[in-house]
Amino acid sequence: MKSFVRYTKTTLLFLLVLTVCIAVSGAFSDVESAQKRKKSSKIDPTNPCSVIYLDTKGNLAGVGDPNKPASLSYKKGRGWHPQALSANGLPKDRYGLIDWARLVRENLIKPRHALKAGVDEMPPLQMDVLIVAKGDFVDDVIYPHEMHTYWLKCEVCHPGIFIPAAGQNNMTMIGIVEGKWCGRCHNKVAFPLTDCSRCHVSPKKTSKK
Repeated sequence: MKSFVRYTKTTLLFLLVLTVCIAVSGAFSDVESAQKRKKSSKIDPTNPCSVIYLDTKGNLAGVGDPNKPASLSYKKGRGWHPQALSANGLPKDRYGLIDWARLVRENLIKPRHALKAGVDEMPPLQMDVLIVAKGDFVDDVIYPHEMHTYWLKCEVCHPGIFIPAAGQNNMTMIGIVEGKWCGRCHNKVAFPLTDCSRCHVSPKKTSKK
């Protein structure tokens, strides 16, 4: 009986040591994988194995192929995606957040405009709008339709959020901070309102006396 107990203890100890060794080995493997990912300076959107197409466990989540079920891609897309968001190859702004506009301009991502194949794509609207800031201490805003209509259809914002007529919205920064107008996206899914110089880029014209 004593020998059986001794044998059992030895076996459990061996299994415990083996488990710890496997865990440590896995941790080193994860560190090496992370280091390899960091060495990649640019993400290739044409590579289906790129980190931007992986789920949170590193498995392929889908590349938007209309001939394959979209349920897995849809499910993963709704969740937190730390692997893609922390990838070293994604350009960041001065706050360390992903610069999605730069991603588009540098052709680092190529999102599909529709889930169904054969759907005509409406090109982005090439139109900038000057929004005069109410205060004299801050520059006026240049609103670029091009970048916004790259991601969104016109009816997403008009007329529910913005009245499509000059001077009819009476926007205020307080209202935007409260989630109205630009605040429907910015400070939530788009870059934060603390980066004033991203929007207020047009110097005010000095009045001639």
